[in-house]
Amino acid sequence: MNLLEQIQSKIYELSKEERSRLREWFDEFEGDSWDQEFDGNMEERKLDSKTSKAKQDFSDGKFKEI
Repeated sequence: MNLLEQIQSKIYELSKEERSRLREWFDEFEGDSWDQEFDGNMEERKLDSKTSKAKQDFSDGKFKEI
């Protein structure tokens, strides 16, 4: 049994309250991971071209009200 299968097996053993706490922790963990990736992309200027395109599209009236 690999690690993922072991984790899945243990999750089935959790109470409803424990699953809720796990879900909260995992959501925070994923959010932190996303934040780190985004910050890295900003530092490496990977988003500059997309930002420039979005600004130009907005200036050109290529947007939709939501």
